[in-house]
Amino acid sequence: MKTHSFIRLFIVVALLLSGCDVNYDFGKTGATSHVVINALLSPQEDFTVKLNWSSAYAGYDTRFAPVHEAEIRLLEEGAEVVSCAASPDGKTVTQFRATAGKRYRLEVTVPGYGTLTAETDVPAPPTVQMAFRYNKNAYKHYEIKALECTAGTQAVWLDAIGIYRRPVYVYDEFGHWTGEIIEDEGEESEQEIYGFYTTSPFVDQVNGANDAYEASDKEATVEFEQFLRLPREDCAPALPLRFSLWSSCRRTRFRIVTASAAYDRYMRSLYKQRINTEESADKNPFAEQVTVYTNIGNGLGIFAGCNTLTLEIADR
Repeated sequence: MKTHSFIRLFIVVALLLSGCDVNYDFGKTGATSHVVINALLSPQEDFTVKLNWSSAYAGYDTRFAPVHEAEIRLLEEGAEVVSCAASPDGKTVTQFRATAGKRYRLEVTVPGYGTLTAETDVPAPPTVQMAFRYNKNAYKHYEIKALECTAGTQAVWLDAIGIYRRPVYVYDEFGHWTGEIIEDEGEESEQEIYGFYTTSPFVDQVNGANDAYEASDKEATVEFEQFLRLPREDCAPALPLRFSLWSSCRRTRFRIVTASAAYDRYMRSLYKQRINTEESADKNPFAEQVTVYTNIGNGLGIFAGCNTLTLEIADR
C-alpha cells in the first residue's frame, strides 16, 4: 500500500512540474558599459574632456578603456565655442578657457552609443583677504578677514600646499664642506598638507573628525583632512575665520575655489566615497556605500565649473 501511495504522489508532482516553463539563462552575466565623462570648466585651465568606458571588474583584472571615437561640442550661452573630434587616447585638451558668469552645455556624440549632455555654470572668482598670524610650535595660524563670492557659487573650498627650498651646502675648491649652509636657496619642492584646524561652527564637517592631540597649539579639537569647506550662506557669518595647519614649510600656497552646484556636489560625494571604500574604511563590510554624483545625461561622470584664486603667504 505504501508503495502505491508513493507512486501516485510521484505522478502528481510530475504532472504539476510539466506545466512549468522555467528557463534559466546564465550566459547573460556581462554588465552594460557606459561612457564616462570627466570635464571641468575653469578660467584658469584649458578645457579638457576625458572619455572612457565604464570599468568592468573580473578578479584582479580591471579594464578602463578610452573612448576612441567621439565628437565634442561646447556651447556658451547657446553659441558654439568648441567643436572637435575626441582624441583616440581618451583625453582631449582644447585651447578654450571658460568665462565667469556664463552658462555652458556639453554635448558628446559617440558612434553606436548616442549623445551625452550636461550643463553647468562657472562662478566668479572669490575676493579674499588672508594673512598669516603667528607660529605656535609646529602649527601655523592664519586669518581670513574678508571673503566674498557671487550668487552662482554653491560653496568655497580651501586647500593648501607647503612650499620650501632645500638648503644649499657650501663646499670649497677641494670639494670639502665648509660648514656653511644657505637656507632657502636650493631646489623648490612641495609638501602636501593633510590637517586643517578651526573652532568655527560654520565650516562644513564633511571631512571633520575629533582630534584633541596638541589642542592648545592648534587651538582646536577638530581636524579637517586636506581642505576646509564653507557653504556660501555661511561665508559672511564665519568671518573672521581663524584656522591653523601643521607644516614645517616657510611658505604656503593656498587655493581658494568657488564651486558651482555640480562641482560642489560631485566633490563632496567623491570624498565620502573614497573614505568609505579605501583604507579609511578599515575593511569594514558595513561601511556606508556612497554613490558619486553624476550629472551626465545618457552616461556617467561630471561636467562642472569652478574658479580658483591662488595666494602664496610667507610665515614671516
